[in-house]
Amino acid sequence: MSFQRNLRFLLPLLLLGLLAAAPVPAVAQTKSSVDRAKAQEEATYEALLEADAELEAGLEELEVIQGKLYNLQWRIEKLDDAITEYGDNVDALQERAKLIVIEAYTAGGRNMVASAFTAASIQDLITSQALFDAATTRDLSQLDQLAAVSRQMDRLTVELVDKEAEVQTLQDQQAVVVQHLAEIQAKAEKLHKDAKEKYAAAYARYKAEQQRQAALRAARSTGSAAGVPSLTRNVGCPFPGSSFINSWGYPRSGGRTHKGTDMMGGYNAPLYAMNSGTVRLNSHYLGGIQVYVYGDDGITYYYAHLSKYAPGLSNGERVSKGQHIGYNGTSGNAATPHLHLGMIIGGTYVNPYPTVRAAC
Repeated sequence: MSFQRNLRFLLPLLLLGLLAAAPVPAVAQTKSSVDRAKAQEEATYEALLEADAELEAGLEELEVIQGKLYNLQWRIEKLDDAITEYGDNVDALQERAKLIVIEAYTAGGRNMVASAFTAASIQDLITSQALFDAATTRDLSQLDQLAAVSRQMDRLTVELVDKEAEVQTLQDQQAVVVQHLAEIQAKAEKLHKDAKEKYAAAYARYKAEQQRQAALRAARSTGSAAGVPSLTRNVGCPFPGSSFINSWGYPRSGGRTHKGTDMMGGYNAPLYAMNSGTVRLNSHYLGGIQVYVYGDDGITYYYAHLSKYAPGLSNGERVSKGQHIGYNGTSGNAATPHLHLGMIIGGTYVNPYPTVRAAC
């Protein structure tokens, strides 16, 4: 009897204890977790888009600076050539002018003798009034030509100094932009890594949006040949981790336009064949160290500005899709480390951007 009374007394307490120990219904907790996860996923997606926009703005700025540098360097080359040519002319004309001085001097002209002793240099003597007074009509023509050529060479030399100063200023600006881009890219790479690991759905949505935007840009780009993205749908990424924008058609030196995609990344970073094919190794003062991959798909993939080839790579060798073929560099007329990627179909360059945007 006593045991039954105690049991009746303890039973409510046991029930309370069991209820207290039972798990809280999962509905509210799960909904809160889902909402929080969705918010984090959305924030990650937005951060990826922001990082892309920041990278694109930085690359756009760098592209503008590089375009100016290409034009300046082209102009400096032309100025160097012109100054050399004018210098040769000045040397020849000065030799003739010296002969005129000697002829005038030996003729015994008093003014010429006085000028010879008072002139500070041969150039002063050549341009002196006394020499002009003593010169014949033919001589005067040559002296006038010498004066004109000398003035032109002086003008070109001043312009050359100005252009070289502009180059230095732009290179300083470029260094700042490149440093900023390196910081942005490091941040973007961490975002990509975290997104892949933690927010697969957000990353998949982000990649789909990137491909959609690439298709829109391709449709708007006058440099895109119809069907190129579909022809190259299964190619590999030539430069994983690089940053790039649609720079097709941007101005280049000598009135040229950009016929490719510039992919920015670290110096000596590895580069890979986009498709299987045969390679041709080449070098050029503009493109630097180059690799052509004649793809089995009928497309030629052109890599320029490499620092060096992959170990053992030889001319005419067969390579497989994804095979290491070289290293990113600054050879040729490249001011910063980048891969200039070109794509050629039927002898015509086409815009590689839609292809690499989808592949990378």
